[in-house]
Amino acid sequence: MSTLLITDNFHPFYLWYFVSIRYASVNNTAKAIQTFNFMDNFRLTPDQEAFHALLIALCKYGNVEEAEEFMLVNKKLFPLETESFNIILNGWCNITRDVYEAKRVWRDMSKYCITPNGTSYSYMISCFSKEGNLFDSLRLYDKMKKREWTPGIEVYNSLVYVLTRANCLKEALRTIDKLKEQGLQPDSSTFNSMILLPLCETGKVAEARIVFNTMVEENVSPTTETYHAFFEGTDYQGSLEFLSRMKDSGLGPNKDSFLIILEKFLKLKPPVNALKIWTEMKAYDVVPSCVQYRVMVEGLVTCKWFIKARYFYEEMISNGCSADPKLNKLIQEEVLVSGDKGKRNFKKDISSKSVKYSIK
Repeated sequence: MSTLLITDNFHPFYLWYFVSIRYASVNNTAKAIQTFNFMDNFRLTPDQEAFHALLIALCKYGNVEEAEEFMLVNKKLFPLETESFNIILNGWCNITRDVYEAKRVWRDMSKYCITPNGTSYSYMISCFSKEGNLFDSLRLYDKMKKREWTPGIEVYNSLVYVLTRANCLKEALRTIDKLKEQGLQPDSSTFNSMILLPLCETGKVAEARIVFNTMVEENVSPTTETYHAFFEGTDYQGSLEFLSRMKDSGLGPNKDSFLIILEKFLKLKPPVNALKIWTEMKAYDVVPSCVQYRVMVEGLVTCKWFIKARYFYEEMISNGCSADPKLNKLIQEEVLVSGDKGKRNFKKDISSKSVKYSIK
């Protein structure tokens, strides 16, 4: 635990303040609020900056309801205003992602005569976008512009996401043009908003490639998440292509990259492509991890490739991974059920092998 250095110039207020934030960070909301309120006993009046900091800390660790109650209880000491409500809105919109509560807080702002600002609209558009609510996302965007609040990059990224998710790819690409007209530049988050969930994870790889090419044309560098999204959706040749692209970009591939591809191909029968990808790891100087071995063994057993599963399990043990009782039993039972009598001594053979370290 870090220590707090107290000097001659250290004001006692900051001690209570830091302790309060510390309690909030470990989800002890009662202690955090109690400590904050306890300042009054020592005639230490917290300022609005400290009040906001505690609200942020409470929301950051998921205690949005408690933060909102704390804000309302202290409205005499700290009059309700837009920034405080924005902190609560952000909590419901982007931390807990509870659109129902976010809409309620939005209505409460009107009830307390609090005027939303650009940040307020940005949070609500983000919230509706994540829910796939295209109508309300566009409705608030229009209201935001009518009130002459300038949308930031986050708003446009939200619109790009929800438009793509609603199968409005052309409109999403036009939104990128609007973004540039506002003097903003699309970034990797803008394009990933289209490539990740809306396209690759729903099998629309052809459309994802169009966005990827646009991304490159705009001189926006793909991220690790961009490539991993393609690994989720492409076939064997596509996986090889994006492995090569990922290497050329200097982003890898790494063990997680191959794990995504292996898990994908092991779901298919027969798992030939998974075995091919396994050999590709050597070409990229990626050493198989214990986790990857376990995924391969489980996948091969599921596909009823028991001899290959046993081979990988033995190699896993010989490379220093710990024996896994679950996998051991799984392979043994499947071998017996399949009538492979020559493998009946498998359990005895494996248990005799040395173990160097445990799987992390």
